[in-house]
Amino acid sequence: MNYVADAHTIIWYFIDDPRLSQNARQAFEQTLTAGAIFIPTIVLAEIMYISQKGRISMTFEETLSHIEMYENFRITALELDILKVASTISGDLEMHDRLIVATALHFDAHLITRDEQITQSRVVNTVW
Repeated sequence: MNYVADAHTIIWYFIDDPRLSQNARQAFEQTLTAGAIFIPTIVLAEIMYISQKGRISMTFEETLSHIEMYENFRITALELDILKVASTISGDLEMHDRLIVATALHFDAHLITRDEQITQSRVVNTVW
């Protein structure tokens, strides 16, 4: 199974934060033997922003270092095919959330998130 992860779930996984649900943790760990965790570049941009604002305990550079340690983590660029998918998503999702959802749809992956607006939209399969 493949997954896309949002910013907070990645950080919470790396720092072993109890706010990460057991289902989400299992999704991350399952990909150690099969599958992948796709990380959209928009998620990295969000991590950079919230780390610079002091809203998370890891720096952007530390996060990148952790990502590079895992073979199952794959950074995905924002490409035209993902934008095309994003353009078909209706609803009231914020732009960065729409791009994250579109990435999950593009890769036929489940999205690891606790974002209620995304989960309630039912546009993509979510894990929490």
